Amino acid sequence: MTAPMMNTRESHSQHVRTRRRSAHPAHRKLQFRVSLLVVDHGDEVDELLAAAVAQPMEVHVCTDAAEALLHVGRLCPDVVLLGPCGGRLDPIEFLTIVRTDDPQQPVIVGADVGGSEFTSRASDAGASAVIPRPYRVRELLALINSLAPVPNQVDLRPLALDLGRLRVDGAVPQMWLDGRQIELPPMEFLLLRFFAERPGELVTRQEVLDAVWGKGVAVRSNTLNVHIMRLRKRLSDDERSPHWIKVIRGLGYQFKVPPSPRVAAEAPAVDQKFAQ
Repeated sequence: MTAPMMNTRESHSQHVRTRRRSAHPAHRKLQFRVSLLVVDHGDEVDELLAAAVAQPMEVHVCTDAAEALLHVGRLCPDVVLLGPCGGRLDPIEFLTIVRTDDPQQPVIVGADVGGSEFTSRASDAGASAVIPRPYRVRELLALINSLAPVPNQVDLRPLALDLGRLRVDGAVPQMWLDGRQIELPPMEFLLLRFFAERPGELVTRQEVLDAVWGKGVAVRSNTLNVHIMRLRKRLSDDERSPHWIKVIRGLGYQFKVPPSPRVAAEAPAVDQKFAQ
């Protein structure tokens, strides 16, 4: 009886994989939504959901591992993200059942810092990858993309950058400064994205040129200076004493988000109050 049972199980697993991948032909650049089942809870999930809104992803969330088993059978998700959730079923038992049913189902397991035992059990149970919680959303999206039915074929959109006073859109050339929306020309948008992705870092002039205009592209000597000047104006920066984009003589540039003018104006009053 063992052999027929194994054949039935293998046939079922193949059927599941066929259902999951039937809509994902490998011969062309794909324009489909990755189906992700999240079996987790907490702020980590909220952050992922916020980031997934602008991505080609269909996300389903379930906080109970036992209930999630039903979703696996019904949804046939492309990828499962499993955290150390509670409920009627232990997360590792959930993973073991899923792995028995379909050995090739991609399952990413999130483990809390210090959860070495949970990490070890997840690895032994056949997790596709074990990553730390709280999740680094950018790295998690890239990992999900690599585990999709046809790896790295989903055109994931860049995430918006939120730096407090400044928010830069992920794909549309626009920014929000102190809540005010500002449209940007394409090159200024790319330049701002480059700086905003590296707040506080020292970057050389050549690194900026290579990243924004492309390596090996001939650019006039003053082109970067002109774009930085225009970007400073949009940021209401002081050209003579800039606070957003500073020139570090002989080294390059440094981008920082300064306090709002209101906060800066109130700071001396606070100091004076304490001085009295």
